[in-house]
Amino acid sequence: MLSLNSFTSIIALLLSCLCVHITAQQAGFAAFAVFNETNRLPAGCTDGYESAHDEVLYTVPYTYQQVISIIGSFANITWNRDNSTTLNGTDNTVGTARTYDYLGIRLIETIKTYEKPVNGPYFEDHTIAPSYNSALNLSLYASVDSLSANPICGNTAVALNFTVDFCSTNITEAGAIFHSLHLQDALTLQEFLGNETFTGCQDS
Repeated sequence: MLSLNSFTSIIALLLSCLCVHITAQQAGFAAFAVFNETNRLPAGCTDGYESAHDEVLYTVPYTYQQVISIIGSFANITWNRDNSTTLNGTDNTVGTARTYDYLGIRLIETIKTYEKPVNGPYFEDHTIAPSYNSALNLSLYASVDSLSANPICGNTAVALNFTVDFCSTNITEAGAIFHSLHLQDALTLQEFLGNETFTGCQDS
C-alpha cells in the first residue's frame, strides 16, 4: 500500500504536470487573442513564451534557375511538406497567407518580403501565426521565418539559408521542430533536383 506521504507526493506531481499544461495552453490563448484582434503578432514574446533563433545553412550543387523552378512558388510546398496548402491571396505577393498542417500543428504563414530576381538572389520572409499543439503541449509563433537562395561558384551551386526567430512556451521542442523541418526542406530540394551532394566549387 502507498503511504500517505507517497500518495501526497504523487498527487502533487500530477497537479504540477497539469499546471504546466494549462500554463502553456493559456499562453497560447493569450497570443491567439492578440493576433485575432489585431491580425498582427504580439510585440516580442508575451508572458509564458521565450524567444529563440534557429538557422540551417545548406548548399546544393545546382544552378539558381534550377532551384527557383522548385521553390519559386509560395503556394507550392510539395518540395518541403505536402501539397495540402491553401492561399488567401495571390501567389508570391506580400500579405498573402498559406495554411497547412505539420506534425499536428496548424501553420498560417503570411508573406512579409518576397524577392525573386531572374539571376538571384532569392529572398522570402514570412510570419507564423500563433499555433498550439496539445500533443506536444507547446505554443509558438514567429516574426521571422525566411529563406534565401544565393547563387555561388559561378552559378553552379546555390547556398540556402533558412532562418527563424520565434517565441514558444517550449523553445527546445519548437527549435528541434524548426531545425528538422528546414533541414528536411534542403534535403528534399536536393533530392528533387537529382540528389547530388555539394563538395566544393571546383566540383560543382
